[in-house]
Amino acid sequence: MKLIDTLLLSLTVALLIIGIYEVFMGRFVENYWIFMLMMISFFGYAYRRRQQEGAAAPPQQEPTAKKKNTKKHQKQRR
Repeated sequence: MKLIDTLLLSLTVALLIIGIYEVFMGRFVENYWIFMLMMISFFGYAYRRRQQEGAAAPPQQEPTAKKKNTKKHQKQRR
């Protein structure tokens, strides 16, 4: 985890705590922007995380097994 990832995750948690505190104080409408900043930082963290995982290991295709279509196999299936 890089420094920017740690900062984004920490910012997300801090904004969540502040937002929950403001909701308990009964001021959700005035502090809706706190939750929006929290979501932006969380999505930024998730986006960076997926990019890093995708760059680290490219997807590999599994070899497909070919079926033999001989008379011997056809007789066994019946």
